[in-house]
Order: sequence, then C-alpha cells, then structure tokens
Amino acid sequence: MFRLKGRMGGANMHYWQADDVLDAAVQTLINERCRQAYMHDMRGGLQAIYSSIELLARSAKNGAQNPALVDSAASLAKRAMANHDQSVADIVNQVTGPDGAAVLLNLADLVRQSQHFFRNDALAKRITVSLSCPEELLVLSERNKLRSMLLGLLAVSIDALLPGADLHLELSCADTYAVLELRSALTYDGIREAQDMLRQEPVNLGFQELVLGSARRWIMINGGRMEISPAADGNTALRIFHPLAAA
Repeated sequence: MFRLKGRMGGANMHYWQADDVLDAAVQTLINERCRQAYMHDMRGGLQAIYSSIELLARSAKNGAQNPALVDSAASLAKRAMANHDQSVADIVNQVTGPDGAAVLLNLADLVRQSQHFFRNDALAKRITVSLSCPEELLVLSERNKLRSMLLGLLAVSIDALLPGADLHLELSCADTYAVLELRSALTYDGIREAQDMLRQEPVNLGFQELVLGSARRWIMINGGRMEISPAADGNTALRIFHPLAAA
C-alpha cells in the first residue's frame, strides 16, 4: 500500500493512500491550469462594476432632470457588484472549498458553463468547440468535484488538440445515466489506477494521464463509468456516464 503519513487536526494522524495523493495532485494541476481563465473572469466582473459606477456618476449629474435614470444606474451597479461577489465566492469554493453532501444539479448548465469558461483558451488555438445538450439533465452530485472533473477533461482536450481542430461536446441520457461525450481527433492511452501510476520509478506522469485516472476513479465511486472508443465520424469519443437523479 502506498501511504503518506501526515498530521491532521492536532495530534490525529491521517494516512494518505495512493488515490488521495492522485486526487490532490490533479486538483492542484487543474487549479494551476485554470489560473488565467479565473483571472479573466474576475477582471471581467471588475470591469462591469467600473462601467456601472461610471454610468451612475453620469446619471447623478442629471439626476434632477431624470431621477429614474439614477435609479436604473444604481440598480445596475448593485447587480454588477452582486454578480462579482458570487463569481469570487464560486472561484474560492472551486479552488479551496470542500464539497458537502451531494446536491441536485443541472449537468447541462455545468457543461455550458465549463465550455464558456475555456472560451479564450479555445479561441487562442482556433479550436472550434461545439455543444449539443438538452436544457436540463439532472444529477445528484458534489458540485465542486463534478465541475473540476469537467474543467480537467476540457483542459486536457484543448491542450492536446492541434490548432484549428474541432471538439464536439454532446450531452444526452441513456437508460439511467447522463452521458457526456467529448469527441475529437485525440487519441488516449489506457487509463491506469493510481497504484499503478505511482508504483513505477521514476514517476513521470502527464496531465492527461493524471486527469483521466482521477476522473474515472471519482465517477466510478459515484456509480458511473468512463469509456474510450472510436466514434462514427472517425474521431475518438471519451464518454462519461453519471447516474441521473432519481425521479
């Protein structure tokens, strides 16, 4: 057994097994990989606040003539600040906050948000990311961990694809599962268990291998599975099966 002994909660000793080490390493790598995208979103929120304050200042100068304009500008500024506050809280929770109990989530929303999150990364490489999904597909899951898995898998695809490539995301349901398919020209090596990855010397592991190993482990713990197979269009399909929420 691969174990690291650390001190947690005062004198209590906690043993970290290979799966724990893998998950912690992958979360750190995903946070690092998403740093620029997080910064872009935060600056976008600040820009919206700045613009709304400018509008409020201009409106205040003409407030005597048009009080309704001042009220409208003030409401816009409040919304911009509230949106930015929520965005910062989401980023902090995503990077550092542990999940509590599983909650009801619309997987379609999370996939759309993840695609939008990497819009600049895809644009920089001229990668076309298309998405087909229903408006709603409900699952019972841990939000932060599920979102991290989605971000990691998208980052793996965007980083490995050649400039000008296509990446198609398709979300559907099959039997009792929500199925997310990432279809592209990528090829994937076999997905290994954490114990196998950390047993070899020297341990030289790539981002793709680490993310796929951690994602498969997490999805299997939650009653799902991950598959890699040829797609009908000649590309490769990476499919993630997550149990649907009970009706």
